[in-house]
Parts: sequence; structure tokens; C-alpha cells
Amino acid sequence: MDEFAVGDGVTAKGGPMKGLYGTVVWFYEDKDQLLVRFGGTQQMYFTADELERWGA
Repeated sequence: MDEFAVGDGVTAKGGPMKGLYGTVVWFYEDKDQLLVRFGGTQQMYFTADELERWGA
């Protein structure tokens, strides 16, 4: 996955996490999904097309 790397700041394009700052913490290769952590405890899986870089 070339669009994002572990440690990148991102936000979701839609849904309940839209507009919130998240950090990519893992890339799940088998499903081609990124695990994004929001705050200290909330985390969710997204595909690259569901995310955008923070501040973009």
C-alpha cells in the first residue's frame, strides 16, 4: 500500500470518525485495510479510499 504508512495522520472521509484526527497503526495485508487509532482507545479498519491525509 503506497498511499499511507504506519504513523501517518489521517481522517475518515465519512462515517462517525469523519473530521477526527487518527493515526495509522497497522496495515492488514490480507484484507488490504489500515487500522487507524483515534484518541487513546478507539480504533477501526479502513480501506485506503475511505481515508485522506490529515490537513489535505
